[in-house]
Amino acid sequence: MIKRILVVNAGPVYPIKAMNQMRTHNMIRTLSRDFRVDLLTPYKDDESLSASFKAIHEMGGEYIPIISAKHEKNILKKRTAQLSEYLNYFIRGIDKEVTANRRNNKTIVNIIKERNYRIVISNYWEASLYFKDLDAEVYKILDPHYAVGENLNVLKRIKNSRVKYLLEKRRLSTNVLMEREVVAASDLLLPLSSRNHEEFLKIASDKPMLLIADGADLDHYLSYSAEPDPRTILFYGAMGSSQNRNAFWRFYKNIFPQIKTEFPDISLLVVGSGPSEEIKALHDGEKIIVTDFVKDVRPWLSKAWFKVIPLELGSGFRGRIVELMAMGIPVVGTHNALDSIGFENSKQGFICDTDEELIKYCLELIKNPVLRNNISLNAKDFVKKNYSMESTFGKLRKFLKSEFIYGSN
Repeated sequence: MIKRILVVNAGPVYPIKAMNQMRTHNMIRTLSRDFRVDLLTPYKDDESLSASFKAIHEMGGEYIPIISAKHEKNILKKRTAQLSEYLNYFIRGIDKEVTANRRNNKTIVNIIKERNYRIVISNYWEASLYFKDLDAEVYKILDPHYAVGENLNVLKRIKNSRVKYLLEKRRLSTNVLMEREVVAASDLLLPLSSRNHEEFLKIASDKPMLLIADGADLDHYLSYSAEPDPRTILFYGAMGSSQNRNAFWRFYKNIFPQIKTEFPDISLLVVGSGPSEEIKALHDGEKIIVTDFVKDVRPWLSKAWFKVIPLELGSGFRGRIVELMAMGIPVVGTHNALDSIGFENSKQGFICDTDEELIKYCLELIKNPVLRNNISLNAKDFVKKNYSMESTFGKLRKFLKSEFIYGSN
């Protein structure tokens, strides 16, 4: 029976600061119940190296580090690597992430061959081009996190900027071709949402797929006693993401002022790592609070009456939404932000795209505590049914148990 799995990630998984890291961690944790799961990643600093060794050892596996070209101590290599990424993007239309990850492909292939791994789970297609160089007996599982097709709508929004439009069109066209190469070399795909699944069916309808949404340790959130403030609105997400920053400024400039006109005492809570200096400067300790990274988000989230996420661009699954719903915090957001969750509009949350609609639903939640309570209860029930660890990552564990019951590794 095959008992070892290698998980490969494009960047450090630990310490966990973003939802993509949490997805990989939860997958490893679930699979570790039946397999020994090793983790291979580049590392950028001593903190990520130490945290990775500790976390994987505690789950019974081995951490295999590769020093990143962007390691904080290698200033010259870091600058050279960045220059290479920019040149490939502007001259050849190759995504910067593809250039960054290609540096490690040969090393990754050699490690897989030398250690005789027979199951490899690799995160992101742009970090999995090495799949084409692996032997046929290696079972290659791609966890793509998103599909390039989900990002094509970005072109419609930048048509007025001719140069940017042409550069992005070329980049996305190249990404489509590379994504298809990786998908073709994979044995199993793990789309994380219905929309994600639909996009991959368009390019590989005969490819085996398991829809694995971002499950969560729901008890961690369901059990937390919340005392929401009817005058506190939440914005929650990794603020280092350009998509989240753009969504924040849309909310702050277009939506928040309209709410304050009707409710002058309303306050804004911004929770998430990596806020820009411009966002930090909004913090006044009373009406606007910007936390930056916090180890335990629950005490902060529990203060919120609801969360707004007016995301225009981006793709993948919004795992933080599941955490909020598990705590009974209503969410108001765009289709791009919330469609991947799969809840029913106006029952477990509110989905709309215009500023006017977003403002309308925000005001309704402030004015109507009964409505807010109903949405809260429905949201909790929904995530308990659909987003437990067993109903998500547990599907992959059961599949691999049933498939690999022969040989030894």
